[in-house]
Amino acid sequence: MPDDIEVETDKLQEQVNDAREEAGGERGAAWLRYVGLGAAIFAVVAAVSALRAGDLINEATIDQIKASDTWGEYQAARAKEHLYSIAIDNLTDGGSKNAARLRAYRREVGSEVSKEKPLQAEARRLEEDSVAGIRRHHAFEYAVALLQVAIALGAVGALARSKPAWFVSLAAGVIGIVFFVRGFLL
Repeated sequence: MPDDIEVETDKLQEQVNDAREEAGGERGAAWLRYVGLGAAIFAVVAAVSALRAGDLINEATIDQIKASDTWGEYQAARAKEHLYSIAIDNLTDGGSKNAARLRAYRREVGSEVSKEKPLQAEARRLEEDSVAGIRRHHAFEYAVALLQVAIALGAVGALARSKPAWFVSLAAGVIGIVFFVRGFLL
């Protein structure tokens, strides 16, 4: 067995230098680390936006259903008021001497009239709450869409080593975050 083993180091040295150049190129593209960080932040904000958008549309739908029910109660009160008024008119026109029945019908008319304004106010408030919830829902939906675009453009920028694509990604992400914050402020 030979005591001196000769290893060709020229080829090995060349491979090490190539690897160092590649690593140096990666260090030169340090912005790529920020692409990943930005995508992670955008993904978290997009997830929260999507959850909030879902909650808001559910709440808005429930408010709209409650408003519809309240309007139904309002209409029922109006219909009862009208029926009792007709009954009063019939008794009066017919010359009925049943004063007790007339008083009872007049009390019922008063009772139904007293229900109308609160029901109307409650129905309008519920409708306004529903519209506000939908407006906030849209803000969060826009945030989700813009953040998804930002993540996709960031990935394209990283894969293509294109800083302009990354800058557009950042712009879309910032606008998405603005919509996200706006959703809480509306």
